[in-house]
Amino acid sequence: MGGPETQVMSRFDPNVARAPLAGFSDLRAFRVFQHFGDTQLAQLAAHGRENTVPQGHVVYDEGSAGDDFFVVLAGAIEGHRNTTAGRQPATRIRVGQLFGEVSYLDGRPRDLATLATEHSVVLTLSGPGVRQAVAADPGLGAALARTFWHSLAAKIRQANQFMGELLPPSNAVEARPAALPGSAVELRPGAKLDLFAESGLSAAELRLLATTLRAESFPPGANIFLEGERGDSLYIVVGGEVAISRRIPGRGEIVLATFPRGGVFGEMALIDDQLRSADARSGPGGCTALVLSQRDLDEVLQRPSEAAAQFLGLVCRVLCHRLRAMIGQLAGRRAQPLEP
Repeated sequence: MGGPETQVMSRFDPNVARAPLAGFSDLRAFRVFQHFGDTQLAQLAAHGRENTVPQGHVVYDEGSAGDDFFVVLAGAIEGHRNTTAGRQPATRIRVGQLFGEVSYLDGRPRDLATLATEHSVVLTLSGPGVRQAVAADPGLGAALARTFWHSLAAKIRQANQFMGELLPPSNAVEARPAALPGSAVELRPGAKLDLFAESGLSAAELRLLATTLRAESFPPGANIFLEGERGDSLYIVVGGEVAISRRIPGRGEIVLATFPRGGVFGEMALIDDQLRSADARSGPGGCTALVLSQRDLDEVLQRPSEAAAQFLGLVCRVLCHRLRAMIGQLAGRRAQPLEP
């Protein structure tokens, strides 16, 4: 896919639909929708329409406005940035996966152009229509937030993999200090509620969550967890900061993100049960973090739907910010020749 873009590719018309979706239950075949109830799937499908996207046709352009999001029903879609070095792939979306959800969640322009790399069929879900349905049914909002969490986590993992392809590790193993368990500390419930309020959450709805989350402190430069470890907790920074990085033998450490107070990290391990995809290390002044385990998350999801949707929505917005930053970093690296 080398060479600068010199031609305008054909675009599919989202208003020209195929036959209606055979049945809302068809979506349950995809992992990201398996937690939906029948009523919720029917509500979602009511705002969708199937469209064919011929190979090479653009679904939407980088920088364009829009809050519709899409599910690939057949074929494959690529997300890319157009750079001076040509079209640089950033995401590859396969059958059963979503795309376009970032702009639905944060309201910002599209950060990628997307086109079909083979003849494809997509389910186009109307942003305004879905918002109206979610406003009427908080349960649908909570279910959809879980779907977005799955989708965004998968895209971030893919971006990490792409970064590894650009900086391939050698066979050498670099010794690292083991992850250090945090020390339990006491935080008054009000301090936790203040943190959630700063992050845009409703303190009243999440009061139970705030009073049950445990707090842990880590000394300066401590490894909180390491790439390749199995994890079952996410963390919310209360004080200090945390760096998320990958270590490439022979090339050193690549810092992917730095999280100050209110930052959420480690959440992907709660979604796909895969190994940690990066290291997390406390900053020079150490850090204090609230810890949400898988058991805690299960309890959150049992709370009233509006509260669950609000919490998951916060995490999704954090992931959107991280994914946009990673896509920019990935596109920049792809546009540069590899260092010898």
